[in-house]
Amino acid sequence: MKPSAAMAVLVMASAVAACSSGATTATTGVTSDQACADVAQARCNLRSECSRPDGTTDLGFNLLENYGDMTTCLAREALACKNGLAAPQTGNSPNDVEMCVVAFASYSCMDFFDNQPPQACTPTGPLAAGATCTFSGQCQSGFCNGTKDSACGTCGPPPETDDDCSSSTCLRGDRCLAGTSTCAAVVTSNGICDETHPCDRELSCVGSNAKTMTTGTCETAGTREGVACGGTMPGCDATRGLYCAGPNGSKVCRQVGYGGTTAGPDGGITASDAGASGPTPAGTACGQLADGTRVGCVAGTCTTATGVATGSDMGTCQPLAADGQPCDTMLGPGCMSPARCVITSGTTGTCVVPTASMCTGT
Repeated sequence: MKPSAAMAVLVMASAVAACSSGATTATTGVTSDQACADVAQARCNLRSECSRPDGTTDLGFNLLENYGDMTTCLAREALACKNGLAAPQTGNSPNDVEMCVVAFASYSCMDFFDNQPPQACTPTGPLAAGATCTFSGQCQSGFCNGTKDSACGTCGPPPETDDDCSSSTCLRGDRCLAGTSTCAAVVTSNGICDETHPCDRELSCVGSNAKTMTTGTCETAGTREGVACGGTMPGCDATRGLYCAGPNGSKVCRQVGYGGTTAGPDGGITASDAGASGPTPAGTACGQLADGTRVGCVAGTCTTATGVATGSDMGTCQPLAADGQPCDTMLGPGCMSPARCVITSGTTGTCVVPTASMCTGT
């Protein structure tokens, strides 16, 4: 799915406005603050639009769980952009950011969540393989590896299919499998799938059975509430916060709920919408509850005693830790992007918003 025409108009309009907003750079006159505000708006709009069920206008599932509300998303995305632009030897600039904003008009939802941005959004810098980096835009390869749990990384090619991805982001288009921490190539429509060969976004693996080692086929998943699912039919699009619910033979797609919090049609979580603002309180039951419903966490992670809740697990919500506070990459709490859980011992560490000044050599 590609973003709506309205989204494309918004993106183009923001770029045009930025280009006429006052001269501080040679070509477009856009400031770092304006460019970063523009790309933050584009990213947050697409993140929300691409992660809500078709036919709805609520805040999208992905934005809700990672940021809690649109205002926070805009602030955190802009912060990430500004820190990247301020990095020494970066190949990025406010002009480049605005070109990226324009390119969002053709950015599909599938590519957005598969980390396959338009070429205009992947600047490269002068740092050779092996050099210390903080942001990918500083590197000739376009990848700064080893930054999942560290403020500083190393320039070089990213992990490819079957490589370890515990500390680095996979090659664009691949997915890091949670169970094995290895990169896997996503399977396209009608392809063969199983636990180690995941279907791409918007698809569902039909017929796969891990116990019998039976493979399945990637088919289009349900994208709206009420669509029949399960059995010999495709499942529901989890990226859109949908799950397959109900008795066998009559299952339909339902939307994940949130304990005590509801996304309002204005696209945000507010006291007037829900009686209380996010994040979801710590300890709130989440995951698959005893009655079969599924509950998520606003600005938080659903965890069990052994890690992130998956599948039919029932866990409890842990709000994302504030910058500078303790975190745990396995047991939670996690950090709110652009902060990283910088490990100090085992899987525990501190939420740190990276800046290039933290790393020597850059």
